[in-house]
Amino acid sequence: MNTEPRYRIHAVAEMTGVPAPTLRAWERRYGIPRPGRSESSYRLYSDADVAEVRQLLVLQTRGLAPSEAARLLLDGGSVPADIAPTPPVIPGVGREAFETARARVLEAVMAYDQGGIEREVRASLYLGPPGQVYAEVVAPVLHEVGARWERGELDVAGEHLASRIVSATLADLTSTLTRASSGPAVLLACVAEDQHDLPLYGVALAVLESGYRPVILGQRTPPEAIAVAVSRLDPHVVGLSMTVDLPEHIDPPGLFRHYAAAVAGRPWYVGGNAALRYADLIRAAGGETIHDALTLRRKLESQHRKAH
Repeated sequence: MNTEPRYRIHAVAEMTGVPAPTLRAWERRYGIPRPGRSESSYRLYSDADVAEVRQLLVLQTRGLAPSEAARLLLDGGSVPADIAPTPPVIPGVGREAFETARARVLEAVMAYDQGGIEREVRASLYLGPPGQVYAEVVAPVLHEVGARWERGELDVAGEHLASRIVSATLADLTSTLTRASSGPAVLLACVAEDQHDLPLYGVALAVLESGYRPVILGQRTPPEAIAVAVSRLDPHVVGLSMTVDLPEHIDPPGLFRHYAAAVAGRPWYVGGNAALRYADLIRAAGGETIHDALTLRRKLESQHRKAH
């Protein structure tokens, strides 16, 4: 697990549900978590620190006092069998946890429960790193919501409600984590006239886990806008989302050549449901297609290791 300090305390509070004052108190009293410090003396937490906070939460749900739970973790011990009952779904403990989270979000969607959708999405974020949760919970739920709409099991109002609330929840989390990031920029945008920007937040969360800072331009971003953003932000990488086929009035080869010129020699990737149908044209223009956000994360992490 990554031990590089990267998250400020308020980002960790958002990721774990533990208030910042409590994190500071645990550190002072029990020696967990164990953050590093920035040059300005701000606490910086790694993925390993975040995982340790989640483990501390689990042990407390199993009946241990915070001091006992911290001592167990610091000693490298395992949870005694007699400390049951089974904890609520908070940290990732296998496939069943993700399956339960997906079922709960879908149940809230089908009930048109606005508060429930937001609550269950936020609860799912306790299962692990946000990028992984997006891939394991949010993306499959959105796919299933779309499938149910196509089968007539969910009307357009329900589909829009789910998309809006999930998008707002992820946007809020992404904003919080981005403010705490000081890594190299990664520019993210939707291709041409694509209006589906929700996947960008899943990609942004994966980008953050790689130590980079996402900058989201959003829907319908033409090459000219990419060129301006590249010149001003000097991003390390450009990522484009393509969820639907291009409209007939757009020339695909020409469009991808324009994007290639706009990124000014930087690596650029195109992902989304429609990207693979244009894979040959994207490669011909110098880009690369990716399967999902986790693929981009692995590429960024590989680049980060080479740079250091």
